[in-house]
Amino acid sequence: MIKLFKESFKTTNDCIILVTPLIIFLSILSWYINFAFNSIDDIKKLLLGVVTLFVMFSGFFASWLYMAKKTIALSKKVYIFDKDRANDFLKLLLALPRGLGKLFVPIIGCVSIYIIIYFCLFGILNYFITKYVGYIDISEIDFNSLTLSTKELISFTNDLDIADLKVFAIWYFASAICVNLVTFFTILWIPEIVYKNQNFIKALFASIKKVFKNFKTVLLLYIFMFFVIKILSVINTVLLFIPLMYILVLIISYYFIVYLVVLLFTYYERKFITDEE
Repeated sequence: MIKLFKESFKTTNDCIILVTPLIIFLSILSWYINFAFNSIDDIKKLLLGVVTLFVMFSGFFASWLYMAKKTIALSKKVYIFDKDRANDFLKLLLALPRGLGKLFVPIIGCVSIYIIIYFCLFGILNYFITKYVGYIDISEIDFNSLTLSTKELISFTNDLDIADLKVFAIWYFASAICVNLVTFFTILWIPEIVYKNQNFIKALFASIKKVFKNFKTVLLLYIFMFFVIKILSVINTVLLFIPLMYILVLIISYYFIVYLVVLLFTYYERKFITDEE
């Protein structure tokens, strides 16, 4: 596994072209969200905005993940001339519309299932925690500040009394445990869809089966990815509000988003595609 972690950095460097569509999409997404916040003033516009975001996310990830698969495959090819390599990587841009055609329906189904799972999960958590532990008023909480700033989180918890702090702590840890469990058991769902091109429901059950059959290596992979994300979160928290470091934070974030996708796809290829061949 350590060899896989190291080699994925080299593959990421070869697949750095994946950063370009990611930057463009996130820039468009940021612009649209700002526009939506300023223009939504009724329920119809809110629903339209939510559906638009839903379709945007699904469409982009269908295209981008398919492009990631093709880019990883090209990175393994040996080229005699750099010109041939450059031409092949430029052709990868054609993978975006192809990916949209091949994976849009499975990815939109995948996203829908995730939304349903988390909606039910947090509904059940809310029911049991409210019934057996207590209730905390969340109407005054600024969630954006809490997620972006550790200081805001500390300040918020310091203002709570003992009873509310207990409820908040149970909410926080119960949510974290549930989200991590769902993420772990569905970690191979996206690669299963991308590489097998099968129905998203069949892909879900097939991926969960693979997780159980390869529990130890999948667990190591997940733990490593978890810590990479946590380290990135800390770096973002520390450096994001330092103007001179803002660009560095973005570069690091984009690079490691691509790295995690490359790592996950490479693991899936080696473990399941190569073995089948």
